[in-house]
Parts: sequence; structure tokens; C-alpha cells
Amino acid sequence: SSGINAEYGGYQNIVGNWSCVAKSSDQQPVSIDFVTLCTSRPEVSFDPPLRKGVARQGTTITLHCECNQLDVFRGDMQWAWFVDGASPAGNKFQYVNSPYGYPTDTMKIYDLEDIDTAKYGCNCIIGQQKTIQFTSETQRMTVMEPPGKPKDITLLDKTGNSLEISWLNSENMGVVINYEISYKGESESYYRQIRSVEERRYTLTGLNALTQYSIKIVASNYAGEGDYSDVAVFNTSQPSESKPVIHPPKDIVYNQETQTYLKDVGPGVDISLSCEVRSYPPPVIEWWLNNQRITTTDTQTNQNLPVNFEKSLHKKNEFLVESVLVIRKTRDINTGDYQCVASNTKGRDVLNYELRVTPTDTKEQTATDSSLSTSLHLLLSLLVTLLWAAAA
Repeated sequence: SSGINAEYGGYQNIVGNWSCVAKSSDQQPVSIDFVTLCTSRPEVSFDPPLRKGVARQGTTITLHCECNQLDVFRGDMQWAWFVDGASPAGNKFQYVNSPYGYPTDTMKIYDLEDIDTAKYGCNCIIGQQKTIQFTSETQRMTVMEPPGKPKDITLLDKTGNSLEISWLNSENMGVVINYEISYKGESESYYRQIRSVEERRYTLTGLNALTQYSIKIVASNYAGEGDYSDVAVFNTSQPSESKPVIHPPKDIVYNQETQTYLKDVGPGVDISLSCEVRSYPPPVIEWWLNNQRITTTDTQTNQNLPVNFEKSLHKKNEFLVESVLVIRKTRDINTGDYQCVASNTKGRDVLNYELRVTPTDTKEQTATDSSLSTSLHLLLSLLVTLLWAAAA
């Protein structure tokens, strides 16, 4: 070992497999493996992992110091932690002894507080009389508590489908990265969330008119979420008046020139014509066939209209309703031009349908008629032949 000491004094940058060669009393060389050293510097990691280098106040953190590809002969390995360049001291630090020759050392810090904000690192020390030391890069840990509780949620403005709100931070708010707003309507069983709100002012949109909403807010930073604010309750207002707008039906052929939706069906089937209308106040919806108003299933104002109709109205929300005209067991008389007319005090809108009820297989009917005509012709020819024979 004296030869190695002389040649490699200091041992600070030695990496690789080394052996010591000595001679026994009978002058036979003996080779002894000494150590396989780190191929990289030790690394410090945190469990649980830090978010932006921040740990939550009051929790416990575990630090690991690992020297990759380290294999020590005879276990001549020691670990030393340092905090801002000094050895950690106090009962809150606990060291977990690693198994024999295991290339990782662990330290736990309990009940984190502001004074634990520091740069942490470790040394891996190999050898006894002569040592080799490897030092990790330092990792900074900032101890932070979650934000305080937002307060005083205030209503700034409201419409039929929106609420504009603002709020204040409490006196002990601390660091805030962003806010999360949770809200639900009076008939809803769960809260919906708006995340990553950076300002203390926000407008909730897409709400229902004349509805009560419960709202609560929580602030967060890299240490986590704080406590929710008290729940505030506000009502949306009556919606703004607007003329009816009929939504175009889907999956139906549209004639751009006549602005009419075309529907071809066979006889004896049930079909539905739908008319979805958005407006406020709610619209009055009427159905017309060939410029004559369809009233009920049993009675028509004009006896030329068929009576196989059913009408229904579905309210989807305070702005949207759908009227459905059902035609049962279609017949030729159901062919014609249909109109859905939606109106309120602000105006009207019209949706046009053209319904055509045609035989399901015209070619088959034509073939049947032709076959019947041929059979009659053969029968007449036979009858004429028999009459000539009788006269002879």
C-alpha cells in the first residue's frame, strides 16, 4: 500500500479498478482487490420529489445520496451529509444505515420548517487511513407552507348565463401561484372546476338563467393547495330577449336552391320531423302542411289533412326547446311541404321540410302488371281458338 500511497497521494480523482500487489514471506506475489470507485459523482434526491424545489411545511422528507456503480471491498465506505456546507445537527435529522456495501445513504428530516430551507449535499468517503472522497452537487430545498384561505367572494356583474366575481386574500395568505374556482348549480350534485386562474377576478360563463350557483375558491403554490374559502351563493339573471333561431337538422339532404330539407320514405312507416329552437322568451312552435296548420291527432281545422300526427315538446334548458312531429304509418296523403314555424315577441324563424311517400319497389309493381297483361292476352287467344273450332 505504501507504493500506491506514494504514487496516488490524495485519491481525489481516481476512478477505476485498483489492486495492491504485495509479497508474502516466501516471496510469492499476492494480489488483493482494493476497490471499484464511483464512475460519477454522488447524487442527492428527495422523496417525495420536490416541485420546483419546494417541500411542504410540517411534513417529513427523505433524502437519498447515491453513488452509481460503487462496489467497496471490505465495506470501507462512509457517508457524510452537509447542509449549507455544515454537518446537520439536531433531533429532527435521522440517518438510516444502509446495508453492507450498499451504494446509497438515507437521511430523513422531520417536521419541516422555514429554517430547513438550505442547500443539501453528501460526501462518499472510501478508505480508512488514506481516504478518497466524492462530493455531490448540492440541491436546494425551500420549505414553504400552502397559501391561506381566500375570502370575501363578491359579485361584480351578472347576466342570464354568466357571473363575474372577485375575491381577496387573507392576511396570512403567503405565496400564491394560482387559484382554482369550484362552482355548481342548485340542481347539480357535483362541483365543476376552473383551474390555473392567476388573477383575483373571473367571469363564469355558460350558466343557466335564473339559477342559484354555489362558488368556492382555493389557492395553491408549489407546496400544494390551501384551505377552501367559505361558499358564496349568487343567482344568474333573466336572459336577454332574442328572436327564435332554428338549428338545422342533421343527416338530412338539404336543397340549397329551395332551402328545403328532403325526406323520402316508403308507405306504412313511422317517421319524425324535429325542430330545435333557441330563443328567449320561449317560442310558440307550430307545424304546417301545404300551408295548413296541423293541430292535434284527433281533429284538423281542414278535413283534407291526414290525422296520423303526434306532436311533442321537449325543453332542454331555458333557451333551447325541441318540437317533434311524428307521422304514424305514412300514406300517400302525407306527401307534401311541411313547415316548422317558431315565433316570440322578438321575431320568428321557419324550417322547411319536403316529405315524399313513395312505394318501396316501383319496378316490382311494374313487373307484376306486365305479367298480368301477358296472361290475359294468352287467355283471350285460347278462347278465340276454341270458338273457331266450335264453329267449324
